[in-house]
Amino acid sequence: MTGPPAPLRAHLGVLPGSVRTLKDMPGENASWLVQTATGERLVLRRYHAGSTPEDLAYEHTVLRYLAQAGWVVPEPAGDLTQHDGAQYCLTRFVPGQAIRPEPVRQRRRRGRDLARLHVALRELGGQIGQRPGWRAQHAGVSVHTGVDWRDCVAGLHAVSPPHGAWLQAAAEHTGADLDAAGASALPLTVVHGDFAEWNVHYARGRLAGVIDFGLTHLDSRPYELAIARTYRAPEAAAAYGAEAARLGWPLTELERAAAGPVYHAFRLDMAVWAVHYGLRAGRLDLAAVERQLARTGTPPPA
Repeated sequence: MTGPPAPLRAHLGVLPGSVRTLKDMPGENASWLVQTATGERLVLRRYHAGSTPEDLAYEHTVLRYLAQAGWVVPEPAGDLTQHDGAQYCLTRFVPGQAIRPEPVRQRRRRGRDLARLHVALRELGGQIGQRPGWRAQHAGVSVHTGVDWRDCVAGLHAVSPPHGAWLQAAAEHTGADLDAAGASALPLTVVHGDFAEWNVHYARGRLAGVIDFGLTHLDSRPYELAIARTYRAPEAAAAYGAEAARLGWPLTELERAAAGPVYHAFRLDMAVWAVHYGLRAGRLDLAAVERQLARTGTPPPA
């Protein structure tokens, strides 16, 4: 762990000795709790190595929109700053903490809060469009347009032909199921992208704020429910559906029918990302790839 560079801290007005590391991994997202010379308690964030100003501008637009609507989120507290090739920004500190493990009551509460977040974001998608470098989960094997599918298949096959064949079969099977469900007609909205229990903060039994919008983009609500890990918290999914209906935006028949295929597509994407990341790092984690493929609903080829 290296911490934020001293020249950057000075430029941003961060008080010496006020920095507390929250997360610091080279090349990945990092964050530090800091205090500025004006007395503000903020979080200094360093974005992952693949971030671009255009990509982050989209994320910041979503955060500012929600903040203006009254949500407590890590909205930017200053301008994006580049230092030694990395992107940094001071952001609002979000109080509270995640509740882990989640009891049933908390799962339901998180589901209702996700429905409320979607309603708050419903009109934004038509204003800002898709995030640069992204697409909806049902529109490709990965939400990241920069992932080379053919390279992933070839690279995995070179290391393990059975795993390569399984990845190819899972893509074909998932694509067929999405087509059968009519997923291409799924309506898109701005999604949080990782509304799992660790990114939702509570205090005294109430929602305190939502963090980590690093995966926000235009996608379907079934995708959001999948990446929010509601497959292991069915109470959250049920509460989401009930609250969305109460708020006047019920899940459609198509969205309900596509939930299973989109979940399998999400798992396929997780497998593809594991291959993509492994090839770039020069070390494929076959066990991780296999865990994701096993959840795509596609058995390994005989």
